Amino acid sequence: MVIAQCKNLIKIYNGTQDFRALDEVSLSIKQGEFISVMGPSGCGKSTLLNILGLLDEPSGGEYLLNTHPTSQLSDAGRTELRRHHIGFIFQSFNLMPRLSVLENIALPMRYTDMPRAEILPRARELAKRVGLENKLNSTPLQLSGGQCQRTACARALANRPSFILADEPTGNLDSRASADILRLLQELNQNGMTIIMVTHDSKIAAGTHRTIHMKDGKII
Repeated sequence: MVIAQCKNLIKIYNGTQDFRALDEVSLSIKQGEFISVMGPSGCGKSTLLNILGLLDEPSGGEYLLNTHPTSQLSDAGRTELRRHHIGFIFQSFNLMPRLSVLENIALPMRYTDMPRAEILPRARELAKRVGLENKLNSTPLQLSGGQCQRTACARALANRPSFILADEPTGNLDSRASADILRLLQELNQNGMTIIMVTHDSKIAAGTHRTIHMKDGKII
């Protein structure tokens, strides 16, 4: 089943000279896929990810999420879809430094209508799923880079998203921690999670189902 589809997406950034970050990009993402996106800096990878994550809007073309067009959504509508259907993993982790592992994982659930009594038990369950059951009270400053990214992976799963967008999730990690995060993402994918990941590392990309190569705003 196709859960996200881009049809001839165009993204133009206006400045002294207009810059076409995406140039008629078409892409279908099926449920259960693990896709990597590669290409040189400035080729449009992050722009594509931002549009898939409803963090940015295309200048032209169409983006369908679960068969529904997104172009006419209000800001509130985009936020609601993002909250319930999309999980994010960032290169720089984007964890709240004063919150514990448990609190960071629980944070997205506090912005939903999930019963309060269910939030912390689910956060503990997710922490165990990523191997952090012994770090629940640690803050990000007390964790390794790999442990921070595991926390971010658990947080991305908090609201049971349709898919996860990962932007260079191993970019700040050493080779051992990178391999651990790849194995974790593969395990999540084997359990049914759809993942779209931007990476510069061909070894990481080799661990996904298919790789999309981009250049000058186009899929090549």
